[in-house]
Amino acid sequence: MDQAETTEFVVRELGKHRSRDDIIQALCEQGGFDWYRAKEFVQRVESEHGSRIAARQSPLLIIIGLGTLLAGLALSAWVTWETLRGTIIFFFSMPIPYLGNAVYFITGLGMIAGSIAGMWKTIEGIWNG
Repeated sequence: MDQAETTEFVVRELGKHRSRDDIIQALCEQGGFDWYRAKEFVQRVESEHGSRIAARQSPLLIIIGLGTLLAGLALSAWVTWETLRGTIIFFFSMPIPYLGNAVYFITGLGMIAGSIAGMWKTIEGIWNG
């Protein structure tokens, strides 16, 4: 494989969320690289082609992020609704009133914050390269 083919191979494999070690091993077996040279090559391709790799990874990450965002919104809304109705949700059968309500509401907020942060990082990686 020449330099362009090898670069495309690394970008394609990183875009598929493949392990770096697996990519390095493939370069050693197919491209005749030694391990350290292949590792340096993969790191260089990651730094030079970061936006292309992020663009290949983004559909899956955005779908997961949106799913987590919607689940977090639904969980937080449901807990808020039940709390306003006076429902006490127990957490692991612990007899502490409204502990479950608070835990599940905070979990929903964490899901929302985490999904927004992850999607922001993904989109930022595409734009900034």
